[in-house]
Amino acid sequence: MTPLQHHSGVNPPARRRSGREGPRELTAAFRRYVERVQSVQDPTPRDDLEAALILAEDVMGHRRGDVDATLVQDHGASIRQLAKAVRQAGRGAVAQPALLARAIVLARTLERTGAGRRAGRMHRERELAGAAR
Repeated sequence: MTPLQHHSGVNPPARRRSGREGPRELTAAFRRYVERVQSVQDPTPRDDLEAALILAEDVMGHRRGDVDATLVQDHGASIRQLAKAVRQAGRGAVAQPALLARAIVLARTLERTGAGRRAGRMHRERELAGAAR
């Protein structure tokens, strides 16, 4: 049987979202996050942060850089709240679209904030290197 060439969506399936990920990749990344969060017996904020950073890396497709202390300070409450909600949802956490949406928003926020800080730092380093010449 040949695959259908027509689809009912406005955007072709390959162009949905931002082009960086597809629905299956997002779901798989969220499933790995849920497994990571729920596998820890006595969770600490560090465990939740690590799981959130790995989620951001999986969703956005960028390698993780240095963890900025202000990033943790600014988004630590959101990270802990999401992890707590995933733990409370139990085995059905993967099937809850609201948790998936919160996880994607958090991942994009962490990546965007971290990437902005890295870009600003690199820009300042270039300016200093240019001034030193």
